[in-house]
Amino acid sequence: SQYIPSRVSVCDRERERERELEREGVQHQHYNSNKMSDDYTTTTTAAIDMSDTLISLCCSLGVLLVTSLGYKYIDPTGGKDVKIHVLYIATAIVLVALLPLTNIGQYVYTELTVALVGAMYPVYRSTKAVCTPDEDDDKVWLQYWMFGGVLFMTTTFVDDVIQQDIIDQFWLGSLLFTFYWLYFPLTCGAQVVYEKFTAPYLGPTLKPLQQQMSSSIIYLQQALSNVTHLYLVWIVFMFLPAGVKRVIAIAIGTVYPTICSITAVS
Repeated sequence: SQYIPSRVSVCDRERERERELEREGVQHQHYNSNKMSDDYTTTTTAAIDMSDTLISLCCSLGVLLVTSLGYKYIDPTGGKDVKIHVLYIATAIVLVALLPLTNIGQYVYTELTVALVGAMYPVYRSTKAVCTPDEDDDKVWLQYWMFGGVLFMTTTFVDDVIQQDIIDQFWLGSLLFTFYWLYFPLTCGAQVVYEKFTAPYLGPTLKPLQQQMSSSIIYLQQALSNVTHLYLVWIVFMFLPAGVKRVIAIAIGTVYPTICSITAVS
């Protein structure tokens, strides 16, 4: 009579233990399944990001290649033909408006593309122009940097303000075509801006200011140089013997002014 209840109790505990093991096994399977799913998602996301980066890099280099070929093999016209400017602007508006609506825009209109076309390639051409004896190409790229450099520096904060990707693509596309318009051989936008605006209007206004700034900078340099020289002389003077100090003071404070006065009167 005592054996049967204890045996039943043992059986109940074994069954309860088996149920716990089954629940733990199911939970472990769910955990492994979720972990595998998360790992797969992470791997897939990383692969997609890597693919997008490579595609964007190839598109940026492709745009740079087209830019360099156009500048190298098209003869410059000086930007005299208004029809070319109108055609260029119309083409730019169409491409800037349509490409962001497709998947191509996110790969072409990037900060890397704008940096390559608006800064890196002009730096390369400017360096090459400096190394040649011809001064005309130096003037061309100096005209570019007068406007393109200011445009590049004053628009760097816009990307931080824009929150939507598609608006950012519109903005980067507009910058891209603006920079290329400045040195595209058929438009020569930088030369047009210089001849029509900078030289006749901005130059005469800034020339007096430039002279004043140059005079102020020269005066500041001379003042700093004199202060530095006096400080060094004072340090050396402090370590000289007392007799030598007295002779130097008399020579500088009395003898030299007297000689200068006699010479001026004579």
